[in-house]
Amino acid sequence: MQRTQLPVVAAVALLLAASPVAGAVTDGGVAGVGTDAPTLAAGSGSTGPTEPAQQQQQQDNVTGNPGIDVSVPATDFAPGERTALQVVLLNDGNVTNGSLSNPALEQQVTTARAIRVSVGEHDAPLTVNTNERAIARLPDGSSAPAEFRIDIDRSAQPGTYELPINVSYNYTQSVNPQTSEYNRTSTTRNFTVNVTVEEAAQFRVTDVASTARVGATGTVDVTLRNTGTAVARNASVALTSQNADMTFGASASSSRYVGGAWAPGETRTVSYRVSAAQSASQQQYAFGATVNYEDADSTPMQSDSLSLGVTPAREQTFTIVDSGSDLAVDDDGPVTVTVRNDGPVDVRDASVSITSGSPTLTFGGSTTASQYVGRWAANETREIAVEATATPQAESRNYSLQASVSYEDGEGDPGQSGTLQFGVRPAPEVEYEFDASNLSSSLRVGEEGTLSGTITNVGDARADSVVVVFESESRNVSPLDREYSVGNLRVDQSKEFAFDVEISEAAEAGPKQFTLRPTYRNADDERRQAESFDTRQRVRQQRDVFDVSVANGTVERGAGRVLEVTVTNAGDDPVSDVSAAIFADDPVSVDDGEAFADEIPAGESETFTFEVSAGSDALTKSYPVELDFQYDDADGDTTLSSGYTVAVDVTEPEDSGGSGLPVPVIAGAVVVLVALVAGYLWYR
Repeated sequence: MQRTQLPVVAAVALLLAASPVAGAVTDGGVAGVGTDAPTLAAGSGSTGPTEPAQQQQQQDNVTGNPGIDVSVPATDFAPGERTALQVVLLNDGNVTNGSLSNPALEQQVTTARAIRVSVGEHDAPLTVNTNERAIARLPDGSSAPAEFRIDIDRSAQPGTYELPINVSYNYTQSVNPQTSEYNRTSTTRNFTVNVTVEEAAQFRVTDVASTARVGATGTVDVTLRNTGTAVARNASVALTSQNADMTFGASASSSRYVGGAWAPGETRTVSYRVSAAQSASQQQYAFGATVNYEDADSTPMQSDSLSLGVTPAREQTFTIVDSGSDLAVDDDGPVTVTVRNDGPVDVRDASVSITSGSPTLTFGGSTTASQYVGRWAANETREIAVEATATPQAESRNYSLQASVSYEDGEGDPGQSGTLQFGVRPAPEVEYEFDASNLSSSLRVGEEGTLSGTITNVGDARADSVVVVFESESRNVSPLDREYSVGNLRVDQSKEFAFDVEISEAAEAGPKQFTLRPTYRNADDERRQAESFDTRQRVRQQRDVFDVSVANGTVERGAGRVLEVTVTNAGDDPVSDVSAAIFADDPVSVDDGEAFADEIPAGESETFTFEVSAGSDALTKSYPVELDFQYDDADGDTTLSSGYTVAVDVTEPEDSGGSGLPVPVIAGAVVVLVALVAGYLWYR
């Protein structure tokens, strides 16, 4: 690029010029003088620029243009190829008049903008699938790609073809740095690139033949012709299934080696073993074939994927012609089914499987039974019998059963028939039913109670070894025994049952639901379960074991007294070895805080005595004292019951007036009393 430095004098002259120049034309126009520019008459006293000054102004303009060129890195293609034509645009701009003081203006005149690249009309054997590519801007010294998707004709003859490339863009021709005027224009450049269609092998499927049957394995023969212009060497053909119903064993694809020189116009046939699934149908299934080969230079090549269809033959079928059973609910019996081989071929090593869709009709505890048949000719019928069981939960209704046939065909390939439906209806069973009545309970939180009732055989037959099972599960409900043996029950006979149940202290009072289930032995001496029944019983609130009261709970401030506490057994059972302890907080103190009783029968009372005193600083009011009891219940379990509270009323001391006993006498009496109590306790 040529650069010219503007003289300083000319620049100053331009700044001093009095007449401004009109604005430049926008993109795509040609720069010119606006209609508002002043006109100076010859010989007038104008101070406008002289001819040398105008020349200086032209030298100050920055002028230039982009230098667009194209490059195509890859120009060799094969017939039938679908690829991309990569066109690279390069800009080597040219500055015809520049300014070292403002290189940005030089960049303005060398940058191409709004670039549009397209492939023109041509005679090359290819189709361009991209209409036009756009590039926003291409500065001087940079490049940008423009990619065009093309399809080479399959029948394209080898040779070199011309392809026109058209490039249109806008650019700035010149910039006046003094007036900031831009002269913009647009242009189109046409280029020609040569593309070469090389000699190459091409392939086409000419025939497909198949012996595969639905539900079986067979042979698929694929015939291909080299329709190209070059020899393919050491070729292999890969066949890929597009559907899981037709595969090559466990794989979706398989490959076969062709070998040798595969000349243009020559056909080759490759064979594959294909399996059609039982779920396949008699329709065309899509496959793709790809040929991998070497060209004349031993370069590995691969053809485009070729589509073909394979239709499996009719499947081997079987039909149920008859079925029956000698089966009753809650009993065993044979189930028979007659099956015909509908062909089209004889089979061998055949076996018939029968499957029940209900867990209440089984074959020895399993839902499936099988019987071996062996060789089975087309159109031949066979009768299959299996032993079945209708459980007690079965009903006298039609049950759906399924049969299927497994076999090997004449080629030794395994096969499986479709599902064959038939029905079985068990005869009604003898009904065993029970009814529960008179259900009641004495359950209470924190105690052991009883849940009892009456069970009656309301069925059609005698039930032996009847047991009522306590089925409810709860961490706060603990039956001492979960089974109650009722014994044998004739029809309409009733017997009572009862469960001892302990309700924990963590339980909540209120209605609770309990589930009980009768079990029995039927006429075949088989243990069976009857329908469970629920009973809703009330669990009562927890009650205190003892009722505690104080006959006279007053004590004078600064004095002591014997406190008599009446303890009543509020429970339903007697308690024994009852130890009582009393506790108090300051200003009430306990001088003798323990008492004992051998036994307190249910509903009866025992009086315990304790000695308490009130401090001299006590107030005249009620103070609480607490009692705890340890005892043995009716089962011999030792239990601690605490938290019983009674009141002690502190009163003002009465004035004795000197008539009372001397203090030393009272003190001595107290000492003697304590000694007697201590001796008594030691003796016990």
